[in-house]
Amino acid sequence: MIAKTSIGRSFGSALEYGAGLKEGKEHKPSQLLGASNLGSRDPQGMAAEMMAVADSSRCQSPVWHTSLNWPKGEDVQKEQLLRAASEYCRQMGADPTRHQVAIYQHHDRPHTHIHIYINRVPMDGGPALDTSHNYARNVKVCQAITEQLGMKKLPDQRQSLNDHNLHKQSTREYVQETLKTTLTNPQITSVEQLGDQLRLKGVESQFKHDSKGVLVGCSFRYEQTAVKGTEVGHKAKQIGQQLSVNQQEQSQSQTAWDALFKGYTAAAEKDRWNELTTGYQQTKQEEMKQNIAKQQKATLAAQPEIEEKQQKTLKRGLGL
Repeated sequence: MIAKTSIGRSFGSALEYGAGLKEGKEHKPSQLLGASNLGSRDPQGMAAEMMAVADSSRCQSPVWHTSLNWPKGEDVQKEQLLRAASEYCRQMGADPTRHQVAIYQHHDRPHTHIHIYINRVPMDGGPALDTSHNYARNVKVCQAITEQLGMKKLPDQRQSLNDHNLHKQSTREYVQETLKTTLTNPQITSVEQLGDQLRLKGVESQFKHDSKGVLVGCSFRYEQTAVKGTEVGHKAKQIGQQLSVNQQEQSQSQTAWDALFKGYTAAAEKDRWNELTTGYQQTKQEEMKQNIAKQQKATLAAQPEIEEKQQKTLKRGLGL
């Protein structure tokens, strides 16, 4: 679990975002999970109540907004979300029994995440919630809650503040998925082709080769955020190996196609030869039929003349 916090002035716009509203129109699937010290349950009503309490203090930025995010694929139940939100508020110094709190869950991304809105000004009129070092505190508190609730821990290499930046995490996920999808295309057989395909998807890439031409390093940039290949699960060696596999598959595929085409060509030629032979034989048979018919016709036509000659010959023989 990781947290990202921002401080603001307007409860209205903050809670409208939490409710999935934009200019009064629904644009994100959202659910109100719970609220404390608030009579209203609509964003405008809760914002008005929070502002009424904040106006009693000198705090100029009373809105505390934190999003809690879980790794993609982790199944988090609603009870766990509420316990995590409650523990987060308490450990950050905003006890829900003293502060006004609203918790929304959004369903617009593949990973589970909730938005916590806290009125920094407590109900009893005490000092506003301290915002100093909130990034470092977020890391510490998230680690504690993760262990307390038995949730998945982030890899050790992601324990720096920079690694907990939501934008960079989103960049890692996008680059990782884009690389995975692109590398599984057997037609991508070189880093040049890989770079071109990644560029079409908005990812810039840099590849480093040693003196022997072996790929030894790689880095990527998406939306002005740079990540190393090792950060997205694709080391240079692994990319080089996959490209070699693609080359082999491409070669095998071409060989198979050539064999298939050669077989097809031979079959086609055989079919054409059989067709020609059959046609020739049919033509010869037709010619023979026509010749026989002509001979029969000529014989019939000559029959009267033959019979007349035979009669004359017979008469001469009889001396008539």
